[in-house]
Amino acid sequence: MNRHAPTLALLLLAVLNTAWAAEYTTVDVQKVPVNGDPTVAVVKAVIPDSVPEITCDVLVAGAGMGGIGAALAVARHDLSVCLTEETDWIGGQATAGGVSALDENKFIEISGGTRRYYEFRNRIRAAYNGTFNPGGGYVSALCFEPKIGVQALEAMLAPEKRIRIFLRTQIVDLHQTNGQITTATAWQFDKKTALRFRAKYVLDATETGDLLPLAKLPYVVGSEAKAETGETHAADEPNPACVQSLTYPFAIERRDGENHTTPKPADYESIVKRQGFSLRMNYPVEHGWRGAFEYSFYGDDPPIPNNMSPGPFFSWRRLRAAKPEIALMNWPRQDYEAESILDRTPQDLARVLQDAKRTSVAFLHWIHTELGHPEVKLRPDIMDTADGLSKYPYVRESRRLLARGRVVEQDIVEQYQPGPRARWFPDSVGIGFYMVDIHPCGANERGRMMMPKPFQIPLATLLPKQTINFLPAGKNIGVTHLTNGAFRLHPIEWMVGEAAGTVASLAIAKGSLPETPEIQRDLARNGVPLVWFDDLRVDHPAFAAIHLAAIRGAYPLGQDLHASPDAPITRAEAAAALAAWYGEKSDRDAAVTAAIEKGWMAVDHRNWFHGDLPLIWTDIRESKLPRPLASGDRKPGPVTRADFATAFLETP
Repeated sequence: MNRHAPTLALLLLAVLNTAWAAEYTTVDVQKVPVNGDPTVAVVKAVIPDSVPEITCDVLVAGAGMGGIGAALAVARHDLSVCLTEETDWIGGQATAGGVSALDENKFIEISGGTRRYYEFRNRIRAAYNGTFNPGGGYVSALCFEPKIGVQALEAMLAPEKRIRIFLRTQIVDLHQTNGQITTATAWQFDKKTALRFRAKYVLDATETGDLLPLAKLPYVVGSEAKAETGETHAADEPNPACVQSLTYPFAIERRDGENHTTPKPADYESIVKRQGFSLRMNYPVEHGWRGAFEYSFYGDDPPIPNNMSPGPFFSWRRLRAAKPEIALMNWPRQDYEAESILDRTPQDLARVLQDAKRTSVAFLHWIHTELGHPEVKLRPDIMDTADGLSKYPYVRESRRLLARGRVVEQDIVEQYQPGPRARWFPDSVGIGFYMVDIHPCGANERGRMMMPKPFQIPLATLLPKQTINFLPAGKNIGVTHLTNGAFRLHPIEWMVGEAAGTVASLAIAKGSLPETPEIQRDLARNGVPLVWFDDLRVDHPAFAAIHLAAIRGAYPLGQDLHASPDAPITRAEAAAALAAWYGEKSDRDAAVTAAIEKGWMAVDHRNWFHGDLPLIWTDIRESKLPRPLASGDRKPGPVTRADFATAFLETP
């Protein structure tokens, strides 16, 4: 959103004293009105050269999923954090963005999140007395009221005395000296005053990558050309205007027998024509799907959990199943796709956001009148706004850093990946799994869905090409227009944030960018998964050991996603693990040969290896290893996979 249009000017600050001041024109998104002049939300911030300064180790802009994950990661390294947020709610897309029906993967109750993300989910359930899914919505395993999400996050941050939160605060400028960011200037909307932050590292966790242009880093907006990314489904030509649609969600309550019809909005007919409001959705048969489907409005006909099969409209994203029932309205026909909000003038941005708001208002009126359900009542208190719409739009696509690495369609989509997992990234700093879900843009793209394999988040996608104390920490990492559709979801954004916060913290301690293994050790030991397993919880005692062994190739990976931590490891699997750990990159047969020739593992009196037998500790000649395994409990009998991985945990 090019909302910061700075114009330097000499301003008279006092009658007897003239000094330099900067003027920034920006948009207070939370103040964009549904009706009237949208430019009332355009703010001219005049900032004198001398403003109050705050020093912290890391500045995190944006308190959404990525920002929260990043701030918590920095705080656990005993560093100070300044966390800014332009709305008055923390939580980003889960709260201020209104999407409190979490977009997660089908394994989420076991895998796919970090330890702190699971704490967030558990705190929400605790607020509902342990109810598994308070809303009973079938698009998600966890649907809840946004305020409960805010409270859960506030409770997580409260003990972290090293984190300072600055609500209603937006970064408008970054100052660099010798290629490094030294200060960040911010405007506080409610106080109408400025702040200046001095930080050793700056992380951009904003919903639209607002700090990328301020940091003068190369980035891409919209869709790339096929010639650039090599993606099968990329467009023939680049198109900066092709940015996924955004949505202003709202909440409604079921009040049978009552009439809560809203007034007819201005330009209602043209909005209906543009949007094609309907409960009829087409699931293309050419993709092997069911074709056109007409949703019923009410009902509790749950499909297979969390597979997004068609079912009743009201309970699609229901936030409260107990009476009175409350549902979230975040429906594809409600998406605003006509114009992008990225890299617009502040005046244009305010106008586009107002149009998006009016689209949601028109959708509610359509439900009341043409669909024939006047009994549903708008609940402004759920979103804590006067107009009942979310404080901030649900943004699906951000500016994206042109990083040292980039994830393209062929890296994650299942048709290109024969195994159970997507492309292997040895520099993984997290995992994700969600459809490549591309909502349409107003530039000749009608939307697309592709199924990926469970994928990893490579560190290279977080690293700018130039050496600078800046990292992306949300949807703004090095992905493409297409793969962004799989990386933009709640737990994945959180994981990106934790990775960015960890990298920044280690870089501050070391004075330079840390080595990848050091980053991975820190992440795994703090509950961040590096490799996809569908049976390894974050609280498993061997969680870190298994992930660190696996990322080094020293853990058996079969033709499924199972870690099977309690299964015995075979002698051949152990030989392969030793070869990988000690730098003997080879296939299984070569690993066995190396283990025998180097004297790492025993053979019988006939010189037979017996690779399929379960390993016992005496099969390993530890005195012959290049470096000893970590000391531990050497129990008699077969060695489990978890125990064998744990033996590597403290080994260089």
